[in-house]
Amino acid sequence: MDRIAHLLHGRRDRRRAATLRLCAARIRFDRSAAAVRRAARDHIDGHAVAGTRLRMALARLLALAGTG
Repeated sequence: MDRIAHLLHGRRDRRRAATLRLCAARIRFDRSAAAVRRAARDHIDGHAVAGTRLRMALARLLALAGTG
């Protein structure tokens, strides 16, 4: 009986350890997914800034060409 109790306790410990590893993996995945979303937003925002600067430069060039 003692051996069966020991085996069951071992299974419970392994199951708990597996559950904890799975939870930790989910947390790491959620954090990395959030980091990817932030990086994507930053990338898109960077393109928006570059596009605005290019439009401003083009407007200045057109204004200079119109007056020159």
